[in-house]
Amino acid sequence: MLVVVSADMEGASQLRGVREIFGCFPEYWNTGKPRLEADVAAACEGLLAGGASEVVVTDNHGGNTINVSAESLPPGARLETWNGFDLEEHGAEAMFQVGYHARGGVDGFLSHTYMPGLRLRVGDELISESHGKAWAAHVPLLGIIGNDRHRETLGSLADVPFLVVQESAGRGAMRPVFQEPQEGLDAIRAFAEACARDAASSSPISPPTDLTFEASMPNGSEAADQMVDGGWTRVGEVEFSVELAHWRDAREPLSVAMNAALSPFMPYWLGAFADADDAARADQSRVAELGAMFDAWAEESQPEWYSEPARALPRGARS
Repeated sequence: MLVVVSADMEGASQLRGVREIFGCFPEYWNTGKPRLEADVAAACEGLLAGGASEVVVTDNHGGNTINVSAESLPPGARLETWNGFDLEEHGAEAMFQVGYHARGGVDGFLSHTYMPGLRLRVGDELISESHGKAWAAHVPLLGIIGNDRHRETLGSLADVPFLVVQESAGRGAMRPVFQEPQEGLDAIRAFAEACARDAASSSPISPPTDLTFEASMPNGSEAADQMVDGGWTRVGEVEFSVELAHWRDAREPLSVAMNAALSPFMPYWLGAFADADDAARADQSRVAELGAMFDAWAEESQPEWYSEPARALPRGARS
């Protein structure tokens, strides 16, 4: 059984703050990246012990080009850059999610949906990254490791086995469930092993069909042309909609929405870094500027480049 570990970062078991998730900050290299890698390695070990013949890790966090190093993985696991919509073509038989956070609009640690401010709805459900990636893979989702508020707001994925490793204290802070890091890694390893052993009873996650896909973002008015050119229809001041026959058709509209939501941030982006020394050579005055912006985003105090839309989506999507 080939299991794909989809690795995000904000829901890692020992992650403590927003500066640990972006490669321009020393906190990312000192603690953030190693903490994520430890969780991912433990999950891989558990999956292999539970019967997976092969484990492939896909790095789905955007804070740096490579957030999980190949050398951090145990024997039997490897890193690939597969697109989530193509996993079946690569022979994937199951997915396992590590480090997952709550969707945008939820009062959870560093909650967001792909990009700051972006909200996504399919039919009557506000969706998270867990939904989008599980639907794209169209294989059984064996388990999810991450944030408590994510588990509480999973909606249609609520029956997926879930290991909570962090408890939210608002959007800007969290409390590790396991105070001793090794205890947390042992729990991750045991949970992943149990999920792999139960894989035979897991059914593929059925993606929606004949769906209305909706998006909103704080900069929706400014990004309207970009969204419309990308196939979306503007349905409100900051809201957009597109009709799709199947979730696999969401690949391009989702990419367009992510790029549109990210556009206000791009003038401030410093790029990705190969290592801590490379990051230290960046313009530190700009790094300090970015730090203040990200701190404000984590606390929802609306930095200059980011503000919440008046209404995130139709039908009370701000909840």
